[in-house]
Amino acid sequence: MARAVASAVSNTTGTKGDGDLEATIRAARILVVDDNPDQLDLMEIMLRKQGYTNVALTEDPTTVAPSYAKQAYDLILLDMEMPVMNGIDVMRQLKGVLHGAFMPVIVLTAHEGAQVRLQALSEGARDYISKPFVEAEFAHRIHNHLEVRMLYSERERQNEILEQKVAERTAELKETQTDILRRLAKAGDFRDSDTGNHVTRVGHSCRALALAIGLNAHMTEMIYMASPLHDIGKIGVPDHILLKRGRHTEEEQAIMRKHVDFGVEMLANHPAPLLQVACSIAQHHHEKWDGSGYPNALSGETIPVEARIVAICDVFDALTSIRPYKVAWSVEQALQYLKDNAGSHFDPNLVATFEKILPEIQAIRERYADPAGLHRDPPRAVA
Repeated sequence: MARAVASAVSNTTGTKGDGDLEATIRAARILVVDDNPDQLDLMEIMLRKQGYTNVALTEDPTTVAPSYAKQAYDLILLDMEMPVMNGIDVMRQLKGVLHGAFMPVIVLTAHEGAQVRLQALSEGARDYISKPFVEAEFAHRIHNHLEVRMLYSERERQNEILEQKVAERTAELKETQTDILRRLAKAGDFRDSDTGNHVTRVGHSCRALALAIGLNAHMTEMIYMASPLHDIGKIGVPDHILLKRGRHTEEEQAIMRKHVDFGVEMLANHPAPLLQVACSIAQHHHEKWDGSGYPNALSGETIPVEARIVAICDVFDALTSIRPYKVAWSVEQALQYLKDNAGSHFDPNLVATFEKILPEIQAIRERYADPAGLHRDPPRAVA
């Protein structure tokens, strides 16, 4: 009767912890595969004599790969000549379970010729032991293999720890960068306090539109995080112009337009992709599809897509919001304005997509509505 895979005496894992290497080696998970029960008994005795406490045995080679899939072994001692499946067949099955990982196999063979040994090594075996066994050689080969295996496992564990720490640090840096952008946007709000939750709604609307046109998740998130800074340059506009009640003169409008230059000066020349996107938005969100915008009179798709997205979301939200200088337009009126100016002010394809996701935009407006009573002061200048 074929002997099933025997339960190991100990459940100790084969990874190096705080204990010494030798203790870890002696606790390694070892599976012995041989159709001869006498050979199994002999190898178990030899392994126990060397202090190995976690030894499993099987006469059935068909169980090796399924068993390994459930509980990986640190070493498999595999007989080459067995009925149903030989050692080569077992290793080929193991490859399907290992998926390119380390194959912890030492083959056992009575063949004196090199062909069988070379074939086993070419299939992934790490070493071979010739039958009949010389006990000292048997012990040294197994110990040497397990020492390399445990050091390899420890290196893998340390690499995983390092990768986790790098990922955590990267996430921390990203959060810090994002928080700085939020604080900058908040600083802009303090200067232009009539806009309520405008930049929040613009950010969420930009993300919805970016996803709708098929931008990848990374770029979409950068636009979402950077778009609230589109008017950050207003920090540099003098109070008597930025906060003026009534309409601006042409000279004052020229100064107001310089908020684009101030925004670029604040955000430019930084290697972080997020700040580069923020700078692009700040610089180009007043460009127009037909080239009549500012500051560079760009047209069509020469205007960065992030700026074209912000231009639509910014104008739509401003039109549908109460301002000291205007009443809120209806959603229908604001959408019609976008459509009327598609191809002149706005990217016509983006306007069409914006119309398709209008229910989502309306949900954003409701979720981040301005607090009641925000605009009760006398009218001031159009920004």
